[in-house]
Amino acid sequence: MNKIIFDTDIGGDCDDAGALAILHEAQNAGKAELLAVTLSTSSPYAAGCADAINRYYGHIVPIGQTETKAPGEDENFYEDSYGKAISEAFENGYPKEEKPQSAVRLLRRLLAENTGEKITIVAVGNFENLAALLTSGADDISPLTGKELMLAQAERVVAMACFFPSESVPEVWFGDWKMEAEFNVAVDIPSARTTLEECPVPVYFSHYLTGMSVLTGARLMKKDEKNPAGRSYYVHSKGNRSSWDPAAAFFAVYGCGKAFEIKRRGKVTINEKGVSLFQEDASGSHYLIDYIGESLAETALDEAMCGEYSDDEN
Repeated sequence: MNKIIFDTDIGGDCDDAGALAILHEAQNAGKAELLAVTLSTSSPYAAGCADAINRYYGHIVPIGQTETKAPGEDENFYEDSYGKAISEAFENGYPKEEKPQSAVRLLRRLLAENTGEKITIVAVGNFENLAALLTSGADDISPLTGKELMLAQAERVVAMACFFPSESVPEVWFGDWKMEAEFNVAVDIPSARTTLEECPVPVYFSHYLTGMSVLTGARLMKKDEKNPAGRSYYVHSKGNRSSWDPAAAFFAVYGCGKAFEIKRRGKVTINEKGVSLFQEDASGSHYLIDYIGESLAETALDEAMCGEYSDDEN
């Protein structure tokens, strides 16, 4: 069973909710154990949103939150977010004024107390919490540094991050604006760079093109109107959304499964402008996840969100 910590900026884009649904359905199927949710956003509604989804699936887990605001974080967005809508509409243990515990201390404690199988960290927001963990020193929780704890008790990081141009998609434009730095990197470039430079375990990337054209979530939205994860898709998109974060959650549980593959291994670096660079290296510790086919990926992710996916080949 995969032990998982879900590090997320939930409440902004609804695909975080879809990813969390995949992890909960996997736990209900005996495929994973969600240990905690850590929030890389300072939104006052993020904890309530995550906890509402957790409670729907019957898994109340610890929640931690960053203690600082990322450089590129837009606080004005929170009041119109689906995160606010979900936290106010569904039962949860985090009213707006109640701040969760420190994400870094929660991460350190979970790693320090872990025994047996190592932990996979699924990171689908900015890298603020991971960078803070990796640069943390010994404390009352453990005499080990954060980097030492990661090396001892983390199996890998599965991250939704980075844009790597391809022959078919050499550029991404939003109106008149050309994307250079992928969003999760752009929000906190220093933390992204620190994480990739200091992380002592392999990092698997559900990168921008992994999920951009793979559209999912409407099936979850229609399955049960009382599901806050499905409602997130309705409030945010009224239907399907790109599958950046769900692809990361899926890989953390099922590996490539029936829909994904890893053909590129090497080293990812991020420059001062947040541009992601990939260099092939047979001994590298960074891996790029790609879909085999859009339709295959959509089916697998929708099934995983709804608790209907099976990795049985028969």
